[in-house]
Amino acid sequence: MARSLEKIKFGLKLRTTKKDNVLTLRMGTRKMVIPVEARLISSDEYVFLHIPPTAELMKISKSGLEVITKGPDAEVAVKTFRRRRRARNVKPVQMPSALADALRKMPGGYKLGYGEDGKPRLVKRRKRRATKKVAVAKTTRRKATTRKKRKTTRRRK
Repeated sequence: MARSLEKIKFGLKLRTTKKDNVLTLRMGTRKMVIPVEARLISSDEYVFLHIPPTAELMKISKSGLEVITKGPDAEVAVKTFRRRRRARNVKPVQMPSALADALRKMPGGYKLGYGEDGKPRLVKRRKRRATKKVAVAKTTRRKATTRKKRKTTRRRK
């Protein structure tokens, strides 16, 4: 189903990126930048320019920019704006067997570090603090358990 030119323009407005200093005005020998927010998306053959409240889809030709006025031509332009997603070629890392054996032999709670002389050595892992919610819960548990202990010691006497 062919989409109308207005629907195509509306869809392209959402995909544009903001460009600064796009519009300039030349007066004599002076060139001035017009402070207007312009949003733009382009490909090798087409340009979509959105300057609120108007938007235009144009074809780049040798003579300049030609405004596209037909829906089918606009659909061809939209296809050129699509970004191709490249699949990543993830290759598994090959670890030497000697290194894998050495890492398996490391005791828990330690990591591999380097000393001042540059030689590798075992370093104790840093114990991270608990988050505030967990820390508060632990302190309230401690208070409750210490109260219970106090009561039991009083009864024994």
